[in-house]
Amino acid sequence: MRVWYRCSRCGYTVEASSWLWRCPRCGNPLDLVIDGLKLTLSERRGLWRFSSVIPAKPLISLGEGFTPLVNADFLGRNVYLKLEYLNPTGSFKDRGSAVAVSRALELGVKAVVEDSSGNAGISVAAYAAAAGVKARIYVPKDAPEGKKNLIRSLGAELIEVQSRDEASRMAIESVGPGEAYIGHAWNPWFLQGTKTLAYELLDQLGHVPDAVVLPVSAGTLLLGLWIGFNELLNLGLINRVPRLYAVQAQGFASLYERMHGNYIREPTKLADALRVYNPPRIEQMVNAIRESNGDALVITDDELLQSWKSLLRRGFIIEPSSAIALSGYMKLLSNNHIDKDEETVIVLTGSGLKYIDIMSKI
Repeated sequence: MRVWYRCSRCGYTVEASSWLWRCPRCGNPLDLVIDGLKLTLSERRGLWRFSSVIPAKPLISLGEGFTPLVNADFLGRNVYLKLEYLNPTGSFKDRGSAVAVSRALELGVKAVVEDSSGNAGISVAAYAAAAGVKARIYVPKDAPEGKKNLIRSLGAELIEVQSRDEASRMAIESVGPGEAYIGHAWNPWFLQGTKTLAYELLDQLGHVPDAVVLPVSAGTLLLGLWIGFNELLNLGLINRVPRLYAVQAQGFASLYERMHGNYIREPTKLADALRVYNPPRIEQMVNAIRESNGDALVITDDELLQSWKSLLRRGFIIEPSSAIALSGYMKLLSNNHIDKDEETVIVLTGSGLKYIDIMSKI
């Protein structure tokens, strides 16, 4: 397997033998191009079952991947919930962290830096702790206290700043010699972890579903699915890519706006994990939605709250940003974008155990 970085904007290409996450020529996010991709399933459980298509050594793992896929009987016999919130640190971000931190270790870094609204910071802090390297996490001050406490408890240096955008800027500016910026919204190695969800769905179902509905902010899971399904298509293991439906929170719906035009709405107060104004890979996100024949939609806090209560009362202990996917599915049904008989996977991305204080108020 040979791997290159490639910039989709200016065409810059270089062998991926060092740590890069942004094009040195034009500043665009970099992608990974893999030559000689072949799938050989490992006997290992979890994400590294697919190590043959991951261009990083499995140097660190907390048991991420192979989360349950359960039939949602209350929605119909063809609807499944993918319980990504049961990953080790309570979110799908563990897929990306396992691969990105492993690659950083492979290259000999001594510390990792991340900016986050919470879940990615917890995940990177945990994998850094397991790897025995330092972690520095920048978060907005209004991030949930439970998430900030978890980051501190994992031994990471927590730096609070005014806003999510400022967290990104300051994290990037702070990176010094021997440090690696994980930057999940930018980092191509992170996407090599999230792409395993596509492989896993094929492994669990035996085929690909008709549609996948998922929460989207920076697009790391959306783009991971897009990369993974297209790799499977090119390997001849599937004959189509499922329709991908990106569900966004009110006030933070740049993907929806790019596809359908601007709208004015008060920023969400519930979906804190989805608060990204300017995702750096927005053009790739639009392409993934359009080429999969999917769509983007926006959910209000009122709609989200009803889905959150509904899922909690059925035993799914998820965060509000995950519940938005169920709201999206119901809206897609009512708008006839999805038929009730189509096989659909709804991805539940983050754990509600980080929100006990908020749950008591709903």
